[in-house]
Amino acid sequence: MNKHTRLLFFSCILLLAGCNYSKKQHQTGFFFYVFVKPIDWLLHSIGQLFHSYGIAIILIVIIIRSILLPLMLNQMKQMHTLREKRAIVQDEISDIQTQMRQASTPEIRKEANQLLLAKYKEYGISPFKSILGSLPIFIQIPIILGLLACIKHPTSDALAQHPHFLWFNLMHPDIWLALLAGLLYFIQPLVNAIHYPKGQRKTYYTMMVLSPLFIIYASLHSAAAISLYWVVSASFLIVQTHFGHRRYKKQAQAAAIQLENYIAQRDQTSSQH
Repeated sequence: MNKHTRLLFFSCILLLAGCNYSKKQHQTGFFFYVFVKPIDWLLHSIGQLFHSYGIAIILIVIIIRSILLPLMLNQMKQMHTLREKRAIVQDEISDIQTQMRQASTPEIRKEANQLLLAKYKEYGISPFKSILGSLPIFIQIPIILGLLACIKHPTSDALAQHPHFLWFNLMHPDIWLALLAGLLYFIQPLVNAIHYPKGQRKTYYTMMVLSPLFIIYASLHSAAAISLYWVVSASFLIVQTHFGHRRYKKQAQAAAIQLENYIAQRDQTSSQH
């Protein structure tokens, strides 16, 4: 997530803090029926099956993150492809964009824009996919918020029947779990940052400070079930981020080499004619 999306996400969490879906009068509306109720049913079903809501939370987080995984990996792929290819053709693209800005008539600007689109197509670059790259993030927000709402305010007292998991009580705050969650949310943006150029890392460095502070504060003022969610989710994201970036960076670099060879061959052919 980028800085603004994370802030939106955390703001939504604060708003959800006032939505107690354990009360019948609050169990209404589109968000409850589409996102909260199905996840709540799954949470209680798995919890009763294993007689452990800790296991239920872990499995549900893994299931939801796995469903969202293709969307997130595709976002990484598009980001790396665009960055590597643009580094090769940036001068040519910048010249055309300058022509568009300096165009004296709408016709000249239109021609320059058509040329730019043609170059994007020729080089296999799609900046529009990059713009849509944030879509998976916005898709996942209501799903994750639905899960958090279920954990914070379960619609039955079944959690009280199986409150213990490992060394902690899921219904009470646990300082060690809160600190672990904060540590993992310090590591997660760090893992993300190392795959970006140094000039683009400032946002991630900021989140390395803000995210852990928010997570630790929220965890210390919530049931340990919430902290367990943060720990499992952050662990999944760290693995996803590391291997996803490493895989698609290599693929993008290979595609960039092919593009570079194509341009060199094209220019050589043009010079011969």
